Amino acid sequence: MAARSKPRSRLPAPPGQWLFRDPIARLWQRPWFDRAALNLIAQWYLPLSRAWAAALVADGDAERFWQALPANPAGNRRLLDKVLSDIARRRRDYAEAAGAWERAFFSQPAPKTAQRVEAEVRRRRAAERLMLARAGFLPLALQTRLPPVAFDIPGPAEVDRRQRQRLDGIAFPAPAEVERQASARVPGPSGPQYWLRFPSTAAGTPSTAWARVFEPEAALEPPTLIFLHGITMEMEFWPDSRDPIPQLTARGLRVVRVEGPWHGRRRPQGFYGGEPVLAWAPLGMIALMQAWAGEVGELIRWARATSSGPVAVAGISLGALASQLVASAAAGWPDELRPDALLLCTTSGDVSGTLNGGGLAGALGLPEKLAAAGWDAAALAPWRPLVEPGDHPAMPAERIVMVLGSEDVVTPFPGGLALAERWAVPAANRFIWARGHFSAGLGLTANEGPITRLITALNEARRG
Repeated sequence: MAARSKPRSRLPAPPGQWLFRDPIARLWQRPWFDRAALNLIAQWYLPLSRAWAAALVADGDAERFWQALPANPAGNRRLLDKVLSDIARRRRDYAEAAGAWERAFFSQPAPKTAQRVEAEVRRRRAAERLMLARAGFLPLALQTRLPPVAFDIPGPAEVDRRQRQRLDGIAFPAPAEVERQASARVPGPSGPQYWLRFPSTAAGTPSTAWARVFEPEAALEPPTLIFLHGITMEMEFWPDSRDPIPQLTARGLRVVRVEGPWHGRRRPQGFYGGEPVLAWAPLGMIALMQAWAGEVGELIRWARATSSGPVAVAGISLGALASQLVASAAAGWPDELRPDALLLCTTSGDVSGTLNGGGLAGALGLPEKLAAAGWDAAALAPWRPLVEPGDHPAMPAERIVMVLGSEDVVTPFPGGLALAERWAVPAANRFIWARGHFSAGLGLTANEGPITRLITALNEARRG
């Protein structure tokens, strides 16, 4: 009889981080990597994700699958039935693991530490298995063209009906305080971890906002970094080999890793993570920014209530677009809701241009879809205040750090540089690397310069 393994006393460290650190990182963090990554995402990952999202709705039924996926049926029916059945089983497995996880972390009294650790390990394994089920559609993708996005573009009149009131009033009012819940804690490889949840509204639909908190060991009044991820990044579901959290907590930062609207636990039925941002453009971007700004404001309030340390907001790609909007909106919020510092990685001040001319948008055919729905530059222009930052951020320019890729075509470099100029970000706080969108973002793990500058800004805020 095999001996039982010893119960885990803490969560395991993320695997494979050596790939993202110098000198290994220098071998592949180059513009060629970005071209390959953009092609892989647009032509393979998103179409496979679209099929996967349709399969989740179908729940094993091939007819329902083809109704949810506008593509021509092709391939071996027996193979498709097997893939659909496998995804339905993995979805049920994840639902069971997630339910057990929620009971382990939010019930009273909380189970023992080893039980909570095991519940999180089991949930992550089930989540990864569910996400990796996309690979089952590779044979189908080789035989028929799968759509990357379930486009449903609303016309200008519909956006005006739903958002005009915000243009005529206060676009981003200070968020009202809501009731928050914190989970039980569990030991992690670099300090205690726990989850926060609170009610929110995304695109007018009530939902639950989630965030995972990583604290440094023996933290006393630590500074807080609220981190916003990029589109389709679902770090609670995928293996997290590029996770910079251990580096951040090692430097004394408490990190709040936010789960954005329409991602992870918050995916709407029938969509993959982040898809509504593209599928409902430009309303998708407008609604996401509205929801995320309010949620980040609430997390700033929580950070102030639980530590006297300063607060920074940081984001990468889509998360950077949202972070800079928070920095702008918070200039009109009460002092306790204003962040002290800001880190933006691969961003652009021209969000409308990114939607209508960015590299990923172009590869997905979004500009053509927008034009067919009646959108052009003139029609998009009035809605810029709902997706783009104003001229006066809540923090001094000296506390803003920016990481830009000079070869970035996804959030095009000229738009990021123009924002740095408009906000008068000091030269020492601008990190401009000869990289594209993806390699610049991944460079945060290998290059500590931006984080060092951010910590300097937080120290200045504490002294001030």
